[in-house]
Amino acid sequence: MKNSLKNMMLIGLGVGATMMYQKYSKPLMKEMEKITNKTMKKMNKELEEMM
Repeated sequence: MKNSLKNMMLIGLGVGATMMYQKYSKPLMKEMEKITNKTMKKMNKELEEMM
């Protein structure tokens, strides 16, 4: 009984994590790309100003 309850909880956790990943992975990746691009542009601008 104790093992089956534990297994059911772990399966539920896995299903929940999978659903969250599928829902939020694209927006999260897009946001990370925006931040990366912004940082790269800022660094590029600073390098140009140094020269």
